[in-house]
Amino acid sequence: MTREKAKELLPIIQAFVAGKQIQEAIEGYVGWVDTDEIHFVYEGKKIKHRIKPEPKYRPFKNQE
Repeated sequence: MTREKAKELLPIIQAFVAGKQIQEAIEGYVGWVDTDEIHFVYEGKKIKHRIKPEPKYRPFKNQE
């Protein structure tokens, strides 16, 4: 692992330790999936990680 890859992965690991939901996407497949474990390779394909985005509050257009 290079220093740049470690810098990229550090926020993911810190969020994982803090109890936030982590998602992963397998290279070549579509979509993000919630995970309880961090994996780096699946059947020889790289896995990308992200912190699951928080839902955004969108009020109704006509609400004051």
